[in-house]
Amino acid sequence: MTDKIQRGPEIPETTSRWLDHGGPFPDTLCVKIYGQHAGSETSQYEILDRDDSGCIAALRNGRRGKKGFVLRVRQATTGQIFAAKLTIPNDFDDGTSPLSELDHSSKLRAGESFIHLLEAVGRVDRFASEPETDEKRAWVCFLSRWLEGSTLDECIRDNPARITPAVVVEIAETLVRSVIFLEMNGLKHDDLHLGNLMLVPNDPVLRAIDPLEPAEKLILIDLGSVKPTNRMTLKKDDDWSSLARCLVSLHNLLHSDRRVASRYSVFLRRFSEFIEKLADEDLARHFPEQSDYLRSIRDIETSLTISPHQQGSFQPFDAISAEHLANDKLLLDLFVDYLPWIDVVRTLEPSVLIGPRGCGKSMVFRYLSIRTHIAGTRTSSDVLDRHQFLGIYIGCASDLGNDLLWLAREKGRPTRLASTITTYFNLVLARELLRSLATCHNAQQIAEALGLSAAGVHAIISFLRGQIGAEFDVLLLRGSDALQSASDTVDRIRLSLSRDLLGEKESAIMLPTTFVRDLCRVITASVPGLVSKRIAFLLDDYTSHRLSPEIQRILNAVIWQRDHSFMFKISSEPYGFDAGHVDGAQIDSNREYTLINAGDLTISQENPADRRKFIIQLLDKRLEAANYLGRTATLIGESAYKSDKDLAAAIRSKDSRQGQRNYYHGIHVLADAWSGDVATVLHIIREMFARANVGPTTICLISAKDQHQSIVRVSKALNDRVRTYHPYGQEMAHILSNLGQLARRLLVDAPDHDDRSGSTAIHRKYRLELSLPPGVELDSKLLDFPNGDALIALKQELVRRAILIELHPSRAKEGEGRQTNRWQIRSSLLPNFGTSLTREGYIDVKRIEDFAELLTNPNLFADKVYMRYAKPRTGDLFKDLGGLND
Repeated sequence: MTDKIQRGPEIPETTSRWLDHGGPFPDTLCVKIYGQHAGSETSQYEILDRDDSGCIAALRNGRRGKKGFVLRVRQATTGQIFAAKLTIPNDFDDGTSPLSELDHSSKLRAGESFIHLLEAVGRVDRFASEPETDEKRAWVCFLSRWLEGSTLDECIRDNPARITPAVVVEIAETLVRSVIFLEMNGLKHDDLHLGNLMLVPNDPVLRAIDPLEPAEKLILIDLGSVKPTNRMTLKKDDDWSSLARCLVSLHNLLHSDRRVASRYSVFLRRFSEFIEKLADEDLARHFPEQSDYLRSIRDIETSLTISPHQQGSFQPFDAISAEHLANDKLLLDLFVDYLPWIDVVRTLEPSVLIGPRGCGKSMVFRYLSIRTHIAGTRTSSDVLDRHQFLGIYIGCASDLGNDLLWLAREKGRPTRLASTITTYFNLVLARELLRSLATCHNAQQIAEALGLSAAGVHAIISFLRGQIGAEFDVLLLRGSDALQSASDTVDRIRLSLSRDLLGEKESAIMLPTTFVRDLCRVITASVPGLVSKRIAFLLDDYTSHRLSPEIQRILNAVIWQRDHSFMFKISSEPYGFDAGHVDGAQIDSNREYTLINAGDLTISQENPADRRKFIIQLLDKRLEAANYLGRTATLIGESAYKSDKDLAAAIRSKDSRQGQRNYYHGIHVLADAWSGDVATVLHIIREMFARANVGPTTICLISAKDQHQSIVRVSKALNDRVRTYHPYGQEMAHILSNLGQLARRLLVDAPDHDDRSGSTAIHRKYRLELSLPPGVELDSKLLDFPNGDALIALKQELVRRAILIELHPSRAKEGEGRQTNRWQIRSSLLPNFGTSLTREGYIDVKRIEDFAELLTNPNLFADKVYMRYAKPRTGDLFKDLGGLND
């Protein structure tokens, strides 16, 4: 049903059969072309490719779709050859105009070297040979230059050897450049695939002038689906995810050739990492600046020629995301053991770590993994003493998401396949557990400290054989690594099960929910050194955008079992973890796990010196690993404003309004711009280094101007990206803009107020607080409003996207039993508005109606709040009326 809605009207069946025959068509095409000045004018075109009977064979094999077909025509007066795309008129009955495509092309003229643009729009009367239908209106005709060549789809099908790694780089650059160019002009292609990218022969005149001109060039074609970025569609993919799909096809094509895969293994690995970043819905985390996309592609291209030993060099801002840091030793060297929430994660209790993307969750989980420490050290037994548990890292994006996410696209399918999904999850856990034990077994000192003996290994293998059955056909030879062989066998079974899931076939293997519990019991009984430790599965990025709530409820039955031998620690985005159970029960967070809010704990870190210490260590470790001479003290230096209060006073002063002032510089300001989003801080510093041309031997201070502009530019990029988010991008951008402008107005224009000590203070209000009566929940009250479900979803999306950091509710000052909900604007978003960075005081949201107004009409909300502070308050005449005008 959905597909039918997405397709809309199509060519009638009788007309389709006429096209199957190739027509016939007359020798001339008369097009009434829309003119800018005098309405329309008729132009004559010779229809090419006709046989003696007037039929066009090319229409039988291609040049047509569900809504139209293409004729190759030649203009009678100029001899220029065009593509005339004839489209059914009822495709525009939804109110859109064919002229909008002409308008889009006019906006995109600067990109005509890589985007095929429309030349004219007109109408063509029905052909005499065309069968009669209910539709009597003339065809809509789009005219564009005719392109010789083939689409990439055709090239891959007919001559795949032409698609070399170098060609793939060029394709990736063209696609990325096109998507960004469209986006910056407020448009989206909305039909991006390899069939809409053409290899076109280059102009022979240009090649005669310059022999270095390439023989072919890439052109993005078919702008028929182009529309404004803010126009909703029913398609599941946007331009960025469609682009990622195109690159996946190209990666897989290269990888399928053994010769290419072995020769360019580094290129393929880095290209795969780039695709993963593109597929991430939070693009700003990886590419805060538009230029970062092409820069990344060109960095990857260098791996085609740089020798392998040079690949090991590390630059200060490589692998900002821990998921893409393949070198465990380097991860240990870069790790900063100073996050305010890490000690809570290290405990022997099951936990759920909630935090925005880029806050360091993956880095911490990988750091807690036993394999990371063994691979990154000389395998001393001291490794076992560093943590209270044996950490087994599992990345949901790499180990689960790609195989399980698609299952949720059909409602009810995960529940129907619950047993198979549980088995699949058990096999992934077993594989990673066996790999970790194999790593420990191969490190002699670790194996001896654990007491991991041949008898213990035999007991583990015997248990697996008994549970899995004949499928567990592991070949054990003298001198072979039994645990690694067992791990490989389990993974082979997992791959087979994955194919069964894809075809929804009944699998030969079904493992119970308790499989991992029983396996961990056997392991702890067979490995004496684990008696005093628990096995901890570190399930990273266990969030609804990786694993749907329906799948999470199935997996939760495995995760939240109470047992002395093992436990789970999971990380998730805010509102990304579903605490439900496949049987309908609700998991009690007070009894089953400890909830850790990374964003709350970071913002609550009151000592500014601790924040500075973290940023200094974060940067200095990277500079040291890259063999740079400079350090934070010599490159960033101290701030002119040692406290946020001083910064706020400088921004508010009259002098600040005269000329350019560079407020945002130095370690004090940089640390205050950090609200837990580690990746953003690294992007800011990278921008500083680029502006100041900082290199390995640089030891001089980056200018205040370069630091200020870097912080503001990255902040602006983060703000601009909000409107591209899906869903609620436009709404969230509107809310953020009004809150940021309100914060700026309060800081700069509102009269000073009296703080708690009675002293005069500047308004630094970047937090919202809403107190509720005993027993009242915000979400349940929002449901009483029109479109209440959407209000709740919008509120949660603001938190999930880290536009607002949701803090743990506090006891309200109004009285016993009342609870205060608190949200704070992410610090790195504030420089875009020219405010200070840490809050003092808060905006008191008096009523739930006011909070709903923030979500639905943020302009009005901001104006009402500002009116509280617009004049010095001499009395509260209308206090009894409540609301924002208290």
